[in-house]
Amino acid sequence: MFVRSYPQQVMTLNKTHPWELAWREGRWEEASPPLPEVVEFANDLKREGAKTILDLGCGAGRHSVLLGKQGFQVIALDISETALKTLDGRLKTASVDTVALVKHEMRDLPFIDGYFDGIICTNVLHHGKIFEIKQVVREIRRVMRKEASAFIVALSTSDFRKGNGKKLEPNTYVFTKGEERGIIHHFFPGSELKSCLKGTKIVSFKERLIPIEEGGNRAHFLVKLKKP
Repeated sequence: MFVRSYPQQVMTLNKTHPWELAWREGRWEEASPPLPEVVEFANDLKREGAKTILDLGCGAGRHSVLLGKQGFQVIALDISETALKTLDGRLKTASVDTVALVKHEMRDLPFIDGYFDGIICTNVLHHGKIFEIKQVVREIRRVMRKEASAFIVALSTSDFRKGNGKKLEPNTYVFTKGEERGIIHHFFPGSELKSCLKGTKIVSFKERLIPIEEGGNRAHFLVKLKKP
């Protein structure tokens, strides 16, 4: 049985992380239910006999709670202590005791090789410059056991927000306004995301476009993969 905790973060930050500021200032909250695709992925994990799951960039943990209720042993990792405290309250309310909380950066995961049977990473991988994203993918591969599965949701260049804020490098912007100000967003062309995921077996790869009233689309890639 996992014990909930807030371990000391290994990487020392010189200033408060933008995601912690967004949560602490009340600019960001997570009231939406689990993604249907994650519910489906959880069923896949059950069929595969998976037990230990990493929710990478868990936020307030809508998916961690879902997985914990289904009996998985979950490690919920996020950089924001405020988000993790919110998740801790949700877990207590739901009487879920199979989720451990870890405050840490995602580019250097504090886990041994091959530790996880499954990983979910929803709307998180795109928060960084491309060299940082590649570091995260290497870490995801490293901590997956052989034949483990992962489900990733990441921004597409078709998203209506591409071009917002200050440009840092191709397809990469730090937002300067709104609830996600100060946070980096990278928008993937499909070919680039596939290239970043080299070394894994891509089981499915699709782009989801959701029209918005203002015009344009919310656009994300939904990817299921396995570690060979």
